[in-house]
Amino acid sequence: MFQQFIGDGANIFIAIVAVLVGFATALGYLDFVKTKKQQEKKDH
Repeated sequence: MFQQFIGDGANIFIAIVAVLVGFATALGYLDFVKTKKQQEKKDH
């Protein structure tokens, strides 16, 4: 019973970390796309 509780907590923790990592990756990607578009405008 106690081990199962720790397992559930770990699953929730992993899910939270995965969401945060995904969010950070999405923000980084959007920033990359914006920067790329700005570079293209400067070049033309």
